[in-house]
Amino acid sequence: MAVLVNYTGATGAAWLLLLIAAALRLRPGRPLVPAPLGRRLSPVETGLLRGGGRGAVQTGLVELYLAGSVEAGWRQTVQPGKARLPRGCSEVARAQYHVLYRPLHPRHLEGTERVQRAVQGVSTELERARLVVSRKRVRVVRSLLLAVLAAALLGAVTGGQTAVWLLLDLLAAAGAVALWVWPRRTLRGTKLLAQLRRDHTGVRRATGNRPDELLLSVALFGVPALRSQLPRFAEESGLLTRAPKEPMDRGGGSGDAYSSCGG
Repeated sequence: MAVLVNYTGATGAAWLLLLIAAALRLRPGRPLVPAPLGRRLSPVETGLLRGGGRGAVQTGLVELYLAGSVEAGWRQTVQPGKARLPRGCSEVARAQYHVLYRPLHPRHLEGTERVQRAVQGVSTELERARLVVSRKRVRVVRSLLLAVLAAALLGAVTGGQTAVWLLLDLLAAAGAVALWVWPRRTLRGTKLLAQLRRDHTGVRRATGNRPDELLLSVALFGVPALRSQLPRFAEESGLLTRAPKEPMDRGGGSGDAYSSCGG
């Protein structure tokens, strides 16, 4: 009987902590405002809403590429392009342009301090609009999730072969892992992203003739858009890969760069 009490107590604690973590992680927060930012989200803001910091950096880099300000370099890197930085570009794109003195893999570019500060500025705006969870709250949630995993493990160890309770512990642990890797979007942010995708389905067919729509497609859909609409740049720049061990034969340039900053 004592073992059963300990077991059910650990399982109950795991589920209670999981529910608290889920509430903190997914709730929109207060105060809520009728329009998130009082304006449309920019492509980089949309990219961050979709894919976090990496989504914002990818979108900013494509913004520069469409403006002709960067191009694919040797061994899956990006390098300065022929065009200068146009007016009206996002702060994330501007930060990447100003730190790109030599060919760099996109992951190295993403890790520079100036780019990270620019991404944090965008993130702060979306946090204020209750579209993404603050980093402070993410840390609190992850502390709770570690406690969930510990309680679920304790329940599994002390519960013997009781199938029902073991299943509950496994479900609690799976829920903790899912919340750990869940994007920083709140439920409100997820709803907004879904609405934007419904409203702009046509951008998935955008080409270089419409750089604004092409940039929005990357911001909204990420990797699928890059692979289908900018396949050569995505491959040669290393935008979707880790830095390769062997050099690539680029065969004479990455193709299309366009004249405006696009959105």
